[in-house]
Amino acid sequence: MGFRRDRLVGLVVLAVAVFALGCYGPYRVSPDDSVGAGGLKPSQSDRDAGRVGVAQDFHLNGYRLAAVAKFPVVDPSIKGDDDRRLADAMSAFLQSEMVRRLRESALFDRVVNLSETEYRPDDGKGLKLDGEITRLDEGSQTLRAMFGVYGGGAARVQAETHIADLESGQVVIVTADRRQATMGIWGGVSEDHIRNALDDIARDLTKFLVRLSKGQAPAP
Repeated sequence: MGFRRDRLVGLVVLAVAVFALGCYGPYRVSPDDSVGAGGLKPSQSDRDAGRVGVAQDFHLNGYRLAAVAKFPVVDPSIKGDDDRRLADAMSAFLQSEMVRRLRESALFDRVVNLSETEYRPDDGKGLKLDGEITRLDEGSQTLRAMFGVYGGGAARVQAETHIADLESGQVVIVTADRRQATMGIWGGVSEDHIRNALDDIARDLTKFLVRLSKGQAPAP
């Protein structure tokens, strides 16, 4: 009886430990090299947005509108129908999360989802946010369940964003942010890990923009 009780307690402790580790969710890792956009490259480390590049003498204050486009998945490993369905869903999801996070921040008077509303030139001085999901890897739930503590079966995603002045088209901010997840209940559902990672990327890009609006420079 004592052996069985000890074994049961051990299993409960193990389950609680796995659950607690799973609560940490996706975490940031160093991104793949990014070419950036408009001659601007994300070469500075930032504690919120991963790696960033900001145009010289750019000031965020004064822009009252943000227009957010979709983020196509350009990962060459996306091939089958299931992969493409996931890619389409995550592209739309990141766009909607960027819109939601920017609206909640109150940084702009208006945040436009370009999949729903067209931008009009008379809407005022604005910025356009777009980019790509350059890595979308579901990993392996089985490997995460068995070896996730060692990094096995990681679900990975990298998003690169470009922010440009709507009137001139000049790119003023670029970022590259990569997240991965290795822990969860029985390894965690791959799509859930990716959604959480993209939501974190949208949240933390917005935090970076809020800091930038207060005159703070990128900082590790």
